[in-house]
Amino acid sequence: MKKSKVTEELESFTLPAWNEIPDVGLYLDQVSKYINSYLGDYDMGVTPSMISNYVKLKIISREGRKIYSRERIAALIFVAVTKTILSMDQIRDALTQFSASGTNEEWYGEFVEALRKHIRELEQHSSFPQPAKDDSGSLMSVITAAAAFKIYLDTYFRGLPKETTAE
Repeated sequence: MKKSKVTEELESFTLPAWNEIPDVGLYLDQVSKYINSYLGDYDMGVTPSMISNYVKLKIISREGRKIYSRERIAALIFVAVTKTILSMDQIRDALTQFSASGTNEEWYGEFVEALRKHIRELEQHSSFPQPAKDDSGSLMSVITAAAAFKIYLDTYFRGLPKETTAE
């Protein structure tokens, strides 16, 4: 059976494993190019100014301001993937929760594996539409499923206890 173009593209989607992320310290432009080499085709790319804003918003730590470590690059990959479905506050809360529950290597590995698992499930879901103008019913189903997950995520993050900060 011939694979669809969508299935072929889903099969080729990959994120770097923890040990594949450079640990030599990259500069801002290098980080942007590195992340975009994985995500640029999926409307998840990042620019150097976006990365700087994530640091200003305290989503990414300031340590070694001009050099980005493996830990910071992993967090930036997470931000790049989730920025279209989560607010910056939600991303910060998620990263805080992940860091509190394990090492950076552990939560990043779980993230990559869970994303791969969900993509494999989508590859095998034969009722998902292939690009065609006459398949609006299936397309509607996929769009509303994505919207339902977004609604769930918003509800989840509203239920998290808010941190109190001393000013």
